[in-house]
Amino acid sequence: MKILEVLEDRVNRLINMSVDFAKKNKDLEKNIDVLKEELTLVKAENSKFAEDNAELITKLNSLESLTQKDNKQLRDLNEEKSLAKLVVDDLIKSIDALIERENEQ
Repeated sequence: MKILEVLEDRVNRLINMSVDFAKKNKDLEKNIDVLKEELTLVKAENSKFAEDNAELITKLNSLESLTQKDNKQLRDLNEEKSLAKLVVDDLIKSIDALIERENEQ
């Protein structure tokens, strides 16, 4: 009889363990479903970020190109300014020299 009681106790424990495992399994399946939904949302968000990133890269490249073009134009203008200054300085020197010659005569 004692053996039957021990056996019955073990069977009851196994049944309880089985019920507990079934509950835990159900909870885990619910968690998996929630995680799958979150993963779908994160993937969609990541895709949106990738699109935004590509758009920003395109804009940045465009701005860099415009900046380089503007820098070249600025260098060209500075060169023209320096050249114009030299021409004006030479012209002033020539005028001063002419005035001195006229004053000497």
